Amino acid sequence: MIRLKHNHDRILQLILLLVPLLLLSACQESSSGALERIQKTGTLRVAIDPSFPPFEYIDSEGQIQGLDADLAEELAQRMGVEVHFVTTGYDGLYDALVADQADLIISALYPDPNRTQDFAFSPPYFNAGSVIVLPQASPVAQESDLAGRPVAVVFGTEGHMEALRYEETLPTPPNLHTFESAEEALQSLSAGQVEATIINNIAAQIAINRGYPVRVLPPPVTDESYVLAVQQEDRALLDAIVQHLESMARDGTLDVLLARWMR
Repeated sequence: MIRLKHNHDRILQLILLLVPLLLLSACQESSSGALERIQKTGTLRVAIDPSFPPFEYIDSEGQIQGLDADLAEELAQRMGVEVHFVTTGYDGLYDALVADQADLIISALYPDPNRTQDFAFSPPYFNAGSVIVLPQASPVAQESDLAGRPVAVVFGTEGHMEALRYEETLPTPPNLHTFESAEEALQSLSAGQVEATIINNIAAQIAINRGYPVRVLPPPVTDESYVLAVQQEDRALLDAIVQHLESMARDGTLDVLLARWMR
């Protein structure tokens, strides 16, 4: 009986030692599983909600177009694979990953802080938050320089709310002019009726690419960063994606994509 108990104890000790190793091995296999499958099948499955131009939309021929579509194509090319779009509503993007219908989300996705336990996010590739837009020759160098100046805002936007806070943070609040659209606010700026406007960065970049003689004052007034997302266990895939994104930022590819679609 003593010998049997001794053997039983040794077996139990071995099990306790092996279980963590097996779990670690399983995690490592899972973390590289998506990347290995992509490399094996030659297909990167991208979840996308094609209802948000210029980032993603369906053209007259039924093809998915936009900045995010081109970004997905570029990433797939650099990985040596083909891209396959999985279309879904915005609320179903994460479900596409969970159901193993997609490997990656590229869809003007704002990182949800409540989902970090299950999903991993890339660094931002674009910030669509509100920005201060100025004439090229404006002497304004920082937010505090807006004190007492006429500033155009789009009524009810986050930029408008942020401008209202200047009444508390600046010694002299700016004189706010409210408009119904970013286009109207930009026209007011071009006409010299205001010295600055606060609009979302998408509208600002489109204005610059259309030839408006304006510049954006960094940093953004509000944050609305767009990121890519994978399941938390697919960190190996995310690491590969991030390396390609960084390379695209260095070689100017991201700037080319922005210029192409922000029109």
